[in-house]
Amino acid sequence: MREGEAPSAAAKRPRFALPQFGQFFWRDPNTQFLFLSAVAGALGALGAIVFRALTTRFTEWLLDARDVVAGAESLPVLLRIFLPAAGGLLGGLIVSYVYREAGGTHGISQMIEVVTLGRSRVRLRESLGRAAASIAVISSGGSEGREGPIIQVGAALASTVGRRWNVSPERLRILTACGMAAGVAGAYNTPIAATLFVLEVVVGTFSMTIFGPAVVSAVTSTLLVRFFLGDEPVYRVAAFRLESVAEFIPFALIGLLAGPASALFVRGLREGRRLFAAAKLPPPLSMALGGAIVGVIGIFLPEVWGNGFEGTNRLLRGNPTLLFLLALFLGKIVATASTIGSGGVGGVFTPTLLVGATVGGIVAQICHIAFPNFEAPVGGYALLGMGGLMAGVTRAPLLAVIMIFELTQNSQVLLPMMVVSVAAILSARFFEEDSIYIASLRSAGIVWEKTPEATAMSTLKVSDILRTDVKLLPGTTPFSQVVRTFLETRSLYLYIGDEAGRLLGVIDLHDVKSRFADPALSDLVIAEDLVAEIPFATPLEPLTSVNEKLWFRDLGQLPVVDSPESRKFLGIVTRRDLLGAFDQEVLQRSRLMARVKTFSDDHQAGDVDFFELPEKHRLAELPLPASLEGRTIEEAGLRSRFHLSVLAVRRRTRDGLERRFVPGAEDRFERGDVLIVLGTGEAIAAFAEGAAPPAGVLS
Repeated sequence: MREGEAPSAAAKRPRFALPQFGQFFWRDPNTQFLFLSAVAGALGALGAIVFRALTTRFTEWLLDARDVVAGAESLPVLLRIFLPAAGGLLGGLIVSYVYREAGGTHGISQMIEVVTLGRSRVRLRESLGRAAASIAVISSGGSEGREGPIIQVGAALASTVGRRWNVSPERLRILTACGMAAGVAGAYNTPIAATLFVLEVVVGTFSMTIFGPAVVSAVTSTLLVRFFLGDEPVYRVAAFRLESVAEFIPFALIGLLAGPASALFVRGLREGRRLFAAAKLPPPLSMALGGAIVGVIGIFLPEVWGNGFEGTNRLLRGNPTLLFLLALFLGKIVATASTIGSGGVGGVFTPTLLVGATVGGIVAQICHIAFPNFEAPVGGYALLGMGGLMAGVTRAPLLAVIMIFELTQNSQVLLPMMVVSVAAILSARFFEEDSIYIASLRSAGIVWEKTPEATAMSTLKVSDILRTDVKLLPGTTPFSQVVRTFLETRSLYLYIGDEAGRLLGVIDLHDVKSRFADPALSDLVIAEDLVAEIPFATPLEPLTSVNEKLWFRDLGQLPVVDSPESRKFLGIVTRRDLLGAFDQEVLQRSRLMARVKTFSDDHQAGDVDFFELPEKHRLAELPLPASLEGRTIEEAGLRSRFHLSVLAVRRRTRDGLERRFVPGAEDRFERGDVLIVLGTGEAIAAFAEGAAPPAGVLS
């Protein structure tokens, strides 16, 4: 441009440096994590492809057929019994080698524990061993699903990548969930349902922190599986048509029957585990026996063989009789209970779909018998039954609706499926309180609540934070000694007991301080005369229960006794220690959601709300440093210098009560204040180490 000339329009436009934008985009941590989510999706797809290919190849080698049901039909009677027994024996040998430790959770229940609580770890060796055992069992006719090992392998591979990449513990759990989404998508070719499976079944809440990465993983997995294995649906579903509004009556009946059917399925699995555990056989012999039972059922009902894909496809495309559907309903439940109960480590999701298909088919045949002119296609009703039993077993209605829609690609199935899924869950809750996965967690000794935070707190017991350095004063202690103890220990409570160490009650300083100046009490009153009843805790009591006792009575601590009957004094549990445990188990572990409960002035519980903590942030309680006494938030530089947001202040009033308030611009900190702040771990640590007066602020 010549001197004196006005700049042209092109020169005025800002220059867009694509390489600089690319560097910024790649260096963004969120972009890097989405890339890891795509890697998790690719690895999950790889696991699904290999598992499906190996299962098919072994089935062809053993049965000379790609269809396990068709192969079973071609076998002689004795071989139908021997082959599943041999597969169970081999699977049991693999299980014995891989799982060195008994007990605990396995499969999808273990994945839920990993993602929501972060107290367990999914190991690649065990996951691959589980997959190998399932291949041996499924290929030889065992009745278990392939989705379980596929999901666990996907989660294990994703977790391995996350640890190699040194991601944070929170993101490692999210990446594990992404691997699960990739596994579901690879097993069923349903990316939307795979995402919902993670959100609705595993996490239990629709958190955007997980939604985006799970979508990336599920889509990546689906694209790769379709590229290598084709876009053919897993189930060959007949066209579904909604002919009349009157059909919603049998649709509701399908849902109402799917509830007790799902409960029967879950109880069958539980009873199978109990019976095989009572037999106390080694895992190889136990699983061989389970396989032999499947073989005996397969003599009459070969459709019970395998994971259930082939048998379900026959129902969806055929017109079986009512007697056959009833027999297959019971036969598949017994076969699955025998396989899983004997020690099988496969999934139960796919066998559930076959059982559900029989429920829908039974309703269709009943409609044909009762109303000969009523058109009720067995395949269409079987499809709704699949979704109904899925909803009843998993307690995930949206997952059931979307998965059936993705399997059919037919929008007409949405309204009927919504009715079926809701009816199934309502009726299922009458017979079974929890989903199959939560029931498995409970049976493993894990206390499970409605939210991950409550679950984390419920798993902690009073014994975890018990203080034993508190003395029990004898009930015969003179009043003068009680006063002296209060003055020397600066304690607000004294615990009084008898000669056997049994708790009699507590003396509250605020209840007796008005009597300190009365000398006549020194000789007339003893400690037992001053005690008052106070709620107590026991060592195995969950901290959630203690939290309610502390907050609703506005207490600072509770005594701990061994049992309500003997009341032997063991120590105390304090509100401070409880909040510390909550901070450690929920906030510092970066739970996906934080639970907030409001209280009114009379300490009555109010609304409960949830919010997502920003990445790498946590809540903390910090005592006010002496250097910040008398300063406002701005003068203390909490936001500008320490990058901390003060959410509330806890302050002791002159009468000994505790006041909680949100500080304003003019409020000044006082000695003894406790700050509830939100910030990164580094900022909180820097503040806790010691806050020097900010530059330019007068003392």
